[in-house]
Amino acid sequence: MAQRGSARLKLTATGWIFCLFLATFLAGCGAGGGGGGYKAPSGAKEGAILKTIQVKETEFKLKPAKITLDRPGTYEFKAVNSGDTVHALEIEGEGIEEETKEIEHGQSAGLKVKLKAGTYELYCPVDGHKEEGMEGKVMVKEGPGG
Repeated sequence: MAQRGSARLKLTATGWIFCLFLATFLAGCGAGGGGGGYKAPSGAKEGAILKTIQVKETEFKLKPAKITLDRPGTYEFKAVNSGDTVHALEIEGEGIEEETKEIEHGQSAGLKVKLKAGTYELYCPVDGHKEEGMEGKVMVKEGPGG
């Protein structure tokens, strides 16, 4: 009889240890925070993209170099490296300064930004490319009712 009580005690202790382990594991999985390591750029906001604008980058120009947008909102700039060297795309102005990663020949990268009415610089921030002519302007109009 003592053996049976001892086995029952071991089984109960094992069950509690398992439940404790399981509860700790599940609490860790759902412990909120939502970190994930991703930090949205300061100019990026959640919301529908009003328009995607493709910007081709070559040595040493942006095409188009002048972009006019009808209203403030969230836009995506798709930088396409059509050149022979590494490029990137940066937009700066009205409190925003965001850029893509470096883009290899034949590759592309997106840059999602929320723009308010105003004028922004658009350029390649790689090794003096801006000074070589890889720059342009983005003008955002007030939009209807603004």
